[in-house]
Amino acid sequence: MHIEESHDWVIFNTKHRPAPFWGETSLQYANWELIHRFNSLFIGAFIVAHLGNHLLAVISPEAHTEGLAVMRQIYFDPLFEMLLFITIFVQIASGYLELKFIGKSGWKLVRNLSGACLMWFMIIHIGTVYYTRYVDHIPTDFYWVAGSFAHEPIQYIAIAFYGLGVFSFFAHVIAVWALAWKTMPVRVQVLSWGFGATTTTLILLAFAGVFYSIEIPSEMTEYYVQMVAPGSSIFGGR
Repeated sequence: MHIEESHDWVIFNTKHRPAPFWGETSLQYANWELIHRFNSLFIGAFIVAHLGNHLLAVISPEAHTEGLAVMRQIYFDPLFEMLLFITIFVQIASGYLELKFIGKSGWKLVRNLSGACLMWFMIIHIGTVYYTRYVDHIPTDFYWVAGSFAHEPIQYIAIAFYGLGVFSFFAHVIAVWALAWKTMPVRVQVLSWGFGATTTTLILLAFAGVFYSIEIPSEMTEYYVQMVAPGSSIFGGR
């Protein structure tokens, strides 16, 4: 009886693969799918905590601010922040190296499309956060997001951007879960999609001021007024 050797759980796969255009490197043999899978445990935990904090905005801006302060005690630590950056970079790089659309269908296509959306969301969101915080010297708090939802025309971009980013996370998790659970019942799929859509909607409505009136601080209002002024970049460059 012939037993085929499995490489699914090997970090560095010694089975020969065609050399990429940049030549023969150790990257050619890395099992990026496995690296992506293990790395996602840390990234996933952080994102769940981050979204949980955003759900506190449904209660009040103060609840969100208090939750954010607790989280920042952890991830503003230089060592933790460096670890977070590394894991995010590894997650994006490993996801990109395994990203394929040709020949994909069903849950695999959902997984790859949502992964691509999530990848670009993370790159743009993290870049914008750090640019705003360290170049514009504007606090990236509740009112930073709420302010972007309150000023035209940036509000349409911001709402679509955050909505797509949050929902793509749930879509990615559901697709990965469905691929692992081959016989996932339809009711579980419906509940999962419903949970993702409801969570995304609640977060967007909270920052849009649907549940209570939001008074944007004058500094934040001025920041967005200048951003959308004629001749200014909608992304904050002035």
